Order: sequence, then C-alpha cells, then structure tokens
Amino acid sequence: MGTSPKAKILTIDDEDIIRESIEAYLEDSGFAVIHAENGRVGLEAFRRERPDLVLVDLRMPEVDGLDVLAKVTSESPLTPIIVVSGTGVLQDAIEALRLGAWDYVTKPVQDMAVLEHAVSKALERAELLRRKETYSEELEREVERRTAELRQTNERLAQEVAERQLAEERIRSSLQEKEVLLKEIHHRVKNNLQIISSLLYLQSQQISEERTRELFMESRGRVRSMALVHEKLYQSEDLARINYHDYLTSFTRSIMQAYPQRQRTVRLDLALDDICLPVDLAIPCSLIVNELMTNALKYAFDGEAPGILALALRRAGEAVELEVRDDGRGFPEGFDITKTDTLGMQLVVNLVHQIRGELDTALSGGARFTIRFTP
Repeated sequence: MGTSPKAKILTIDDEDIIRESIEAYLEDSGFAVIHAENGRVGLEAFRRERPDLVLVDLRMPEVDGLDVLAKVTSESPLTPIIVVSGTGVLQDAIEALRLGAWDYVTKPVQDMAVLEHAVSKALERAELLRRKETYSEELEREVERRTAELRQTNERLAQEVAERQLAEERIRSSLQEKEVLLKEIHHRVKNNLQIISSLLYLQSQQISEERTRELFMESRGRVRSMALVHEKLYQSEDLARINYHDYLTSFTRSIMQAYPQRQRTVRLDLALDDICLPVDLAIPCSLIVNELMTNALKYAFDGEAPGILALALRRAGEAVELEVRDDGRGFPEGFDITKTDTLGMQLVVNLVHQIRGELDTALSGGARFTIRFTP
C-alpha cells in the first residue's frame, strides 16, 4: 500500500452507518480512524487531533462539507482531504475540486476497496509534498522529478475540472432551449434523470475493470429508458399518458444503436398497436423491455450468425400484451426465471409483479417472454 499502517484518518459525516462502515473497513486495513458527526465537531477534531487525512461529506448540519474543505485546506494545505458524498450534483464536485479536494468518491460506496485506494494514493501524495518542502540541496534533482509528477497530476485535475464544466454548460444550454416548452413537472424529472445518466457515464470512464464499467452502463440504460418516458410525456398533448407505440419505436432504435455489432446481424421486428399508457405503467414496462432486449442482444446470438429480435405490443380485450422474443440459443435446460440470481431477470420478475401482470415464458429454441396486464 505504500503508506504508514497507523496513519490517522478523520471521517466527518452526519450518517452513523456511513461513519461506522468506513471506520470498520479502514481499521481492518491498518489505519487509525476517528470520526465526527458534523462539520463543526469535525473542525474541532481536526485542530485537536491533526489527522493525516480527512474524509468529509458535503451535506451536513451546522457547518457543511465545502466550509470544512475550505478551512482545512487553508489551515493545513498538505493535509489531504477527500470528499465522500452522494449529492449527485455535478457542480458540487467541481466546487469541491476548486476548493482543494484531493479526490471525490460517490456514496454509497459500493466497493470499499475504491475508497481505500483513494486514501492510500492521497497519503502517498501528501508524503511526497512534505518531502518536497524538507529536501536539502543535495536532493534537488529528486525534488524536481517529484515536482514534475505533481505538475502532471495537477494538469490532469485541471483537465477533469474543465471537462466537467463543459458538460455542465451543455446541460444548462439544453435546459434553456426547452424551458419555453416545459410547463409542468415532467421536464424536471426528465432532466434530473439525464444528469444521473451523465454522472454514471462520467464515473464509468474512470473505471478500468470491464465488468464494473459494464454494470455502470447497464444502470445508465435503465435511467435512459425512464428519461425517454418523461420526454415523450412533455411532448404529448396528454401529460398523463404517452403513445407507447411511438415510444417503443424510438426506444428500441436507441437500444439497437448501443450494440452496433448486433445491428449488422440481428433484425429487429416491431409489431406495435397504437396504445397509450399512463406513466405508472410506461416506466416499468420500459425497464422490462430494456432488460429483455439488452439481455438478448448480449447473450442470445452466436458470433456473426443472423438472428431475429421481435417486440410486440397488442390489445387482448381489456388487457395489453407486451412480448419480447428471439430465435437465439435460448436458456439452459431447467432455467427458472423466478429463481435466478441475475439482477436483470430479478428486475423483470419484480416489475411484472409491480404492474400486477402475468409473465409467460418459453425458454428453449430461442426465448419468448409475454407480459399480460390490464391498464
């Protein structure tokens, strides 16, 4: 790890469970951890204990995290401070970096090893800075090398800040263009979902592990499916219902574009009746379609072999049937969708239950999923 096993870390967070989980993990990793339940107590502990590193939340009572960040960096510039926050607001991250945050970790922290890595790297960097200030003349060349490394790090941080500012400006521009048309609540929901999607994308670009990055992009696809529902709502004359035929036509095109290698070999067949759905059914149905189509595109077809992916939306008396089927390899013998441990299939089962629907499956010689529900 390259840092002292007894480095002292101060955790400032108003959520007990967050402080306790961070403390337990870091102490198991060899660090000494002290904690504070808000910004005021955290500043008192910082001045009293002089920790080697500070972890701080942004949203706290009495004194918020940005004030703590400003005071710590002013009083002790060489003490690394890492923001651990779940606000989901891009401007907060930019402001934190501007005030001197060494790193920014989004909570809830799904993998504590990510936080431990950030702590270790920050402590290593702080040690280099302290050595830089105390080097004697005979170590001047080493100081120059370390200074060059720090300059590169600062340039990367500056570039990240510039990219986030550019993304923020693009989002703001998009909002301004639509303000004339958006006279009800759906535009706010839709734009918030767009921000979440952008944050997921930005975070995924910093992840090198392929499976983890894929999970981020799967979550982004789910968010995007919900955002498109709200986009269709504010474009519709009826703000409570959307034309689901038009929605699925746009949405399935978006899903196919996300898998360009399958676009060349898999034909998408749409058989969609002109049906309108309320938002409380449109969103779960969209998530179901997203899970089933992406699962088929990822796993159903072998190599460059041609295939068919079909989506149907039809009336069945007072009920509606939504069907996704493919002519791919199907599922293993004995597969039970209600007992699988994969998130996507669990989500399908739970969403069918949420809309009080019935799920019928045929999983050999291809796969067919038929969901029947009553609007």
